[in-house]
Amino acid sequence: MTRWLVTNGDRQFSAGSIDELKKLAQNGEINAGSLIQPPGAVDWLYANQVDELVEDLRQQSAGYDEWDDSSSKSGGLNFLVAIVLLAVVAAGGYYFYQEVSDIPDHSELQLLGEGGLALTEMLVTEDGASLRKDPDASSGSLTTLDKDQRLQLLAKRGDWYQAETSDSVKGWVGVKQVVPAYMFADERTRENYDPLFNPDQYVYVKNSSWMLLPADRARNVTVFQFLLQNKSKFPMTDIKLLATIKDKNDQILETKEIPIEGTLPPHDGAMVGRLEAKKSGEPDRWLTENMVNEMATDDGEIWLRWTSGIEVQLESKKYVEANIDLLQVSAVPAASGS
Repeated sequence: MTRWLVTNGDRQFSAGSIDELKKLAQNGEINAGSLIQPPGAVDWLYANQVDELVEDLRQQSAGYDEWDDSSSKSGGLNFLVAIVLLAVVAAGGYYFYQEVSDIPDHSELQLLGEGGLALTEMLVTEDGASLRKDPDASSGSLTTLDKDQRLQLLAKRGDWYQAETSDSVKGWVGVKQVVPAYMFADERTRENYDPLFNPDQYVYVKNSSWMLLPADRARNVTVFQFLLQNKSKFPMTDIKLLATIKDKNDQILETKEIPIEGTLPPHDGAMVGRLEAKKSGEPDRWLTENMVNEMATDDGEIWLRWTSGIEVQLESKKYVEANIDLLQVSAVPAASGS
């Protein structure tokens, strides 16, 4: 049987159908600020976001004048937008409490106050989940995780989060094995902080092209030219790209992972290029253009060693297609109070 999960105050219970939910709302056991998780869903909704409950909740609150008095004392915030449900980890599950407050802005990272969940944390949703060495289900397990265990978000790659435990173990966990802290907040806050947990949906490779220059043909080096675009309000870093090389039958011949140094500014883009090593024997570096610009404040001649585009040394020779795509990225949250 499918179940609807309900969290109301410090209680968590379930309902077997939408009709049962409606009865709970009519009896006052669910209010507009209760959290509802539909069957099979990961996200939580406020009860007033469930269409079938809106009318019952409206009738429930009709004529309840105490909210008019309390809202005037708290700055006139409306009941439906003034309640921020804050999540606290408790033995055996989650529980929530209500507080009249402004919706957190970009600089507020702490969702729960002192001792509570930060917006950059997530909770493990199942016992026995593994923190793996690599973002692959077949990769070895670094440690076994407990339900409700806290993890600190580091980066995202595909369907995996790179995370760190409280005892500094770093590894990878499946996105379906955790729930991000921001999911317990209101809709506006969830929208504001979505780039933290889904940064790959806000960073794009634009105007990508590749070429095999005559001078590089003997070395079998392909040059990629492209721009990285950040469409979020968070700086983006820990960027890794994936070069995919294919033959005439569209079969993948090889892939190359390319780490990029530097940060993408919010709502901005940057070219990526090669910084030639200053000393013989040192490796070249792949940097964002804005990072080179920052380095130029201490080294005015750095631009003489900078070339847009990145060179990729390949093993395959008979290829007809080369693509560059985003593989991994991490959003940089603002420091508290900034």
